[in-house]
Amino acid sequence: MEFASVIFIEIFLPAVLIVYYLLGLIKNEKASVTARNIFLLLASLVFYAFGGINELLLFVALIALNFFAGIIIGAIDREKHKKGRTAAFVVALLLNVGVLVYFKYTAMFVNMIKMFSEKGSVGAALAGLLKFDGSGAMKIIMPLAISFIIFQSISYIADVYTQKTEPSKNILTFALYMTLLCQLTQGPIMRYGNLGKQIEKREHSLEGFLAGLKRFCYGLGKKVLIANIVAETVDKIFNSQKTFMDVDKMGAPIAWLGIILYTIQIYYDFSGYTDMAIGVGGMLGFKIDENFNYPYTSFSVQEFWRRWHISLSNWFKDYIYIPMGGSRCSKARACFNVAVVFLVTGIWHGANLTFIVWGLIFVVFSIMERLFLGDLLKKNPVKPVNWLYTILVVMIGWVFFRSDNLDFAGRFIGQMFSFKGSPYYSVFTYLSVEVIVALVCGILFSGALQRPLGGVYAKIKEKIPVRVIDVIIQLAILAFCIIRIVGGSYAPSIYQNF
Repeated sequence: MEFASVIFIEIFLPAVLIVYYLLGLIKNEKASVTARNIFLLLASLVFYAFGGINELLLFVALIALNFFAGIIIGAIDREKHKKGRTAAFVVALLLNVGVLVYFKYTAMFVNMIKMFSEKGSVGAALAGLLKFDGSGAMKIIMPLAISFIIFQSISYIADVYTQKTEPSKNILTFALYMTLLCQLTQGPIMRYGNLGKQIEKREHSLEGFLAGLKRFCYGLGKKVLIANIVAETVDKIFNSQKTFMDVDKMGAPIAWLGIILYTIQIYYDFSGYTDMAIGVGGMLGFKIDENFNYPYTSFSVQEFWRRWHISLSNWFKDYIYIPMGGSRCSKARACFNVAVVFLVTGIWHGANLTFIVWGLIFVVFSIMERLFLGDLLKKNPVKPVNWLYTILVVMIGWVFFRSDNLDFAGRFIGQMFSFKGSPYYSVFTYLSVEVIVALVCGILFSGALQRPLGGVYAKIKEKIPVRVIDVIIQLAILAFCIIRIVGGSYAPSIYQNF
């Protein structure tokens, strides 16, 4: 079930909120919290079940696996039975990783091997690899948001193993930690030490509810009024070979339009979801972690990753980078650690070679910044040059992220820097008034306005006229979004596939 859907906005969410707050009328506080948590667990399972009953059964099995794994790991004495404790953790870790590998990568590996076996020569095999998109005869349906679920599970058992958190003894609390509907399908990836405490005790207030509603409306606007509008044009350009235009005849203007629009789409799609998740959580009394901090205003690749998908970046830092030694080692070893993290990041995002190359791009530039480029960027007084460098690297990466295969990505980038126009089409073939408006708004609201004007807004946001205008804007966004959704404006969330 999508947040930006009629069934969620007009039926599911209102029903959940009504029942949830009615349960809050129970006078006994402990009984009220328990009743609310049971209801939220059932609502979350129903929310996830829209992806399929088989997926739900797998999800329940993962909840049971990690709940009992946490109890077993926590029960083994760290000093007396160190090896046994480590063995229990490793078994639980391998079971989680095994589930992820099976559903996400098995079909790709089998199809790749089959593709190689069918080619008559090494040259033909390499040519086939460039056009390989992970698909083939073998197909395994990937459960909804399996990557986010597994990473949340791993963070829990790892934190129990390192004694950063106590193992959960309450199956209801743990199950709700794993299933909470506001951050279930696309994150942010929450830690049990944070979310578990809120499940057991959280505060509700009208101010918190209204703040959550506001965040939800703005997130919905990001998704429906910007990301969804540009998505259709992005699909036309990136699926050109499947429609009417050869990518080799696309021309630089159309190629640049395509990647600029996709850069807007993926940010507003994913950050819009995060805003909606934080908003729904706020309406239910939860404080969900932030996941974005205007990443397109970054002045280096390293800064970009401190601002983009923050919960995932922190996850890789805490559970891969630091355990490998982090930066507290030789420069060569630190660069190796960075390379591993970004390579795993690419692999995590999808079963396609394009994601690996996407990760390798950030390996190269992150290491360059650590070795020498970072110092040059800091000393450079012309900061717009730093921003241009960063956004260019990010957009080149997005080409691979969006492309079906390496061959298309390479030819698309070739068109970007061909300095030639298309002999058949112009950018106006793909532009409409609403796409232009979405593009302009996408650029302005990606941090270009918020960062310099944020301090000013913070000083006046509590004034009555500003609050009234704020409410009017929220209602207008909500109304326009519902009209578009009812009218058939729909594009699946990009990160839901991960």
